[in-house]
Amino acid sequence: MRLRQPPRFAGRLLKRLVPAQEHDALLGDLHEEYQRGRSVAWYCLQILAAIVVRSLKDVRANPLAAARAVITGLLAQMFLLSLFSSLENILTGGGYIWGSRWIGLPWYWHWPYARSLYTVMQGIWIAGNVIIGWLIVRLHRAHGLTGVLVYCCVISALRAAGLLQIARITHWSPDFLILLIGAVNGQIREWILLIAGGYLATRTAKTA
Repeated sequence: MRLRQPPRFAGRLLKRLVPAQEHDALLGDLHEEYQRGRSVAWYCLQILAAIVVRSLKDVRANPLAAARAVITGLLAQMFLLSLFSSLENILTGGGYIWGSRWIGLPWYWHWPYARSLYTVMQGIWIAGNVIIGWLIVRLHRAHGLTGVLVYCCVISALRAAGLLQIARITHWSPDFLILLIGAVNGQIREWILLIAGGYLATRTAKTA
């Protein structure tokens, strides 16, 4: 009888994102269930659930490390926002002063200017969030992706509180729904970028 091989990337993902000693036992149990006819989707969902559960256990066991990861992320986010705002002011001015010399921007900023500006600022936003995720994990490598996941939860809670205040002020106007949809889309993209950056900073995966 030929054994069914579960998706190897899922086990490697678990070992890479959540460092722990009991992964082999868990993967062995999942492998046995997979041989009994479980689907690939079921196997991958179990891996994702294990990542969440192990991350929660890590937070409970190391609350100070989780707090440091959140503070690191918030400080990095504040720096990114400051840099983003400063660059936007410089770029929308069409040039900047270096000492006593005026330095103009390249011709392709003049037309189509709006598209050029949007492309560059989006690139900065994407790179900045990837770097934040990388930095959080790099400074807390023993905890895998736990710090990034905690940080994602914290910033989501803070922004949800801000949206709730706006909703109360505007009395839940129809325009608030548009704002909410945009905020949710932006938050999901930010999660993806932060997790991608954190993944890049994790240890080399062991063979699952």
